[in-house]
Amino acid sequence: MGSVAATTVAELVPADRRGGALGIMNAVVTIAGLIAPTLIGRLVDTHGAGGYPYAVLITGGVLLLSGTAAVTLIDPDRDARLLSA
Repeated sequence: MGSVAATTVAELVPADRRGGALGIMNAVVTIAGLIAPTLIGRLVDTHGAGGYPYAVLITGGVLLLSGTAAVTLIDPDRDARLLSA
């Protein structure tokens, strides 16, 4: 995931803004890496072993929503034009 995201940022963002965009992307990924284990841990603490199916469903839902949003909203040519303006 990280390599695809970094490549996408490098492709879309002009060179003078690339460092900031990559930093923001890394910050978002890092925050997600802190939130996900906390959420899963709370589900397992609350529901015992039954929390794992909830965790899988939540993960699947997040992936489905984010994938649908990406396919719908990302247009590399348009985004590169907007970011270079």
